[in-house]
Amino acid sequence: MKNGSLHDHLFGSTKGRLTWPIRQKIALGTARGLAYLHYGTQPAIIHRDIKASNILLDDMFEAKVADFGLAKFALEGMTHLSTRVAGTMGYVAPEYALYGQLTDRSDVYSFGVVLLELLSGKKAFTMSDENQPSVLADWVWSLVKNEKALDIIEGGMLELGPPEVMEKYVLIAVLCSHPELQCRPSMDQVVKMLETDILVPPIPDRSIPIVAIDEIDKSIRNRDFGFEKGRTSSGSKLEVTHKLNSK
Repeated sequence: MKNGSLHDHLFGSTKGRLTWPIRQKIALGTARGLAYLHYGTQPAIIHRDIKASNILLDDMFEAKVADFGLAKFALEGMTHLSTRVAGTMGYVAPEYALYGQLTDRSDVYSFGVVLLELLSGKKAFTMSDENQPSVLADWVWSLVKNEKALDIIEGGMLELGPPEVMEKYVLIAVLCSHPELQCRPSMDQVVKMLETDILVPPIPDRSIPIVAIDEIDKSIRNRDFGFEKGRTSSGSKLEVTHKLNSK
């Protein structure tokens, strides 16, 4: 793809060049694509590996969800799939990482994390020099609780948007990346919140930081459970791309 991946623009050689309008376009395009996978296909498709490097950008910065190597079909009437855990650390929903419980809300969680990265320019998961984990979603939540949502927006952005719109996007990202599955919206609801004046509902408090969940899960991650830091279990190449058409 001419403009590479979202990861390239957030963390690579082209870091810092995305204006607010382009970030909005990428967020909405990705959300529409996931909504299509969940509700526009039969059977529905759960991607399982939504992350910045799997969001490809064409010459107009239209987003394409890529790499369906880990995708699963969700048969109608099934509440969830129980499956071997796969994905990339930092993007995997807690209920999936801990219990192998896979639903469309697992993709919603991953989308929320990607949106946090898109807004902040920070990585989803990092380790300090002292080998201490840092989870972006926890940092963002601490700011939102203290009514400092706009402090999350990446500094030095060449073109900003209206403060109320940027804050709304932050709240949507926080809601999507909520550690409790039942608190997350559907991707259809996410699209409506992103492209209309629909308000973001109150965000429930978090009973436990995600970094604590990660510590609980450390022994699981050290086994052969299909994901490691920064890579997928299968190492699969790009197999399918889905054009996210703008409305």
